[in-house]
Amino acid sequence: MRMNARMFELLGTAEPHARTEDAPEPFQAIADAGWTRDGDAHLLTALRSGYSGAGRMDFEDVIHYEATVNGRGMTDYDLPASGAERRGTLLRRCLGYACAALRAVPDRQTRSVVGYVSLSEGGLADNLLTARVTFCSVHPGLPRYLDDMDSYTQEALLEIEQEDAAAMLAK
Repeated sequence: MRMNARMFELLGTAEPHARTEDAPEPFQAIADAGWTRDGDAHLLTALRSGYSGAGRMDFEDVIHYEATVNGRGMTDYDLPASGAERRGTLLRRCLGYACAALRAVPDRQTRSVVGYVSLSEGGLADNLLTARVTFCSVHPGLPRYLDDMDSYTQEALLEIEQEDAAAMLAK
């Protein structure tokens, strides 16, 4: 597991833990639908079937294709506009979803899959905390999706490997 300084500030010294039931139902359904392959890309089946954007060849590399198809903003319409409750709930939802999806990666997968959780301020007034989760596989010869996480200073970032997800769910 890797994180940047902003995520470390957010988590403090606590070891992150996750519960799949913290993920909203639509995200649980995405994880439950499992994974599929599109060439050398590893994609969440439910998101691939609903994806209508650019094709694989329109991306710089397979990692950016995976990140685009697999990426989703986390549900937040039911949360307060600011404060610790919003921050904590968004983080729990993201961790629950990321760990559930990583747990669903088939054992026969040829490449490991990594989840990325980000929390940042945005929205119309640029001060609303929002969250996003995406997944990419590790491809030899290509840099990781977020290779230098510390260069991202305006958002909190967490990279979760499949083994991390299993450990976070076991706590």
